[in-house]
Amino acid sequence: MAILVMTAPIPAHSYLTALRAATDVPVWAPDDAHDAAAVEAILAWRLQPGALARYPNLRVLCSVGAGVDKLLAAPDLPPGLPVTRSVDPGQHRQIAQYVVACALQHLRELPRYRQQQAAASWQRYPARPLAQCRIGVLGLGGVGETIARAFLPLGCPVAGWSRTRREMADIEVFAGAAQLPQLLARTDVLVCALPLTPATQGLLNQATLSQLPQGAYVINIGRGEQLVEADLRALLDADHLAGAALDVFEREPPPADNWVWSHPKLLATPHIAGEVSRAVVALQTLDALRRARAGEPQPLAVDRGAGY
Repeated sequence: MAILVMTAPIPAHSYLTALRAATDVPVWAPDDAHDAAAVEAILAWRLQPGALARYPNLRVLCSVGAGVDKLLAAPDLPPGLPVTRSVDPGQHRQIAQYVVACALQHLRELPRYRQQQAAASWQRYPARPLAQCRIGVLGLGGVGETIARAFLPLGCPVAGWSRTRREMADIEVFAGAAQLPQLLARTDVLVCALPLTPATQGLLNQATLSQLPQGAYVINIGRGEQLVEADLRALLDADHLAGAALDVFEREPPPADNWVWSHPKLLATPHIAGEVSRAVVALQTLDALRRARAGEPQPLAVDRGAGY
């Protein structure tokens, strides 16, 4: 029995250290000399084609993050192999803090005051009451719900959208494709916290983003492939959207000449909204391996049909 850590392009060292501190089970990196037949669990971010074929006794594939789209994209993923995700409430809180910070810097017009500071200009503007700032969150899983609830103490009206109907105290919920336009039409700050699936790829495009009220602001902490960046730029340049904050991109990192680095209405950050605890990942990987060996249900298993 052994665990293989294949987190590239994410450096593996911190995951190897956390796992080795938590177990006596052998934990290997791909470059280590190891017995492929002993590997029963793999911790990974993405997989190269054919990567799993070397491990005939693999029982479970564990994701280093909450998103598993890169693992599910592997063309040779065995159909019966359980795939699990990482769930870290601490990371959820970090992401919510990032989103609230981005929203507030927009709502309180801090970029405008930064420009005034550079010009030594002392001019005040009335602050928009937060009770009039409508927040819309796409995706109401662990991350999305934490984000939505983080705005409630600020007095913002909060609504969310999910694939299926659910009830949430103090949060208006829209569900399904038919109700997405309703959510967009009542949203001043739109936050994307969706998993990447075929249904959400390219969801934020010219057609959907145009349904936001003029002057709306967009924050994406989901996946870069969910947002058509050229369409976002067009709506920023046309002044339909007031601004955006992106922590994820179609290509990471974006090329040096990409417009996202220099657009005056865009905040671009290098996928830092929240970081999962390595200790949490280690414990959840070990639990997934134990459950796989015992034939027990996997509470963090991914529904491959849904994509999350």
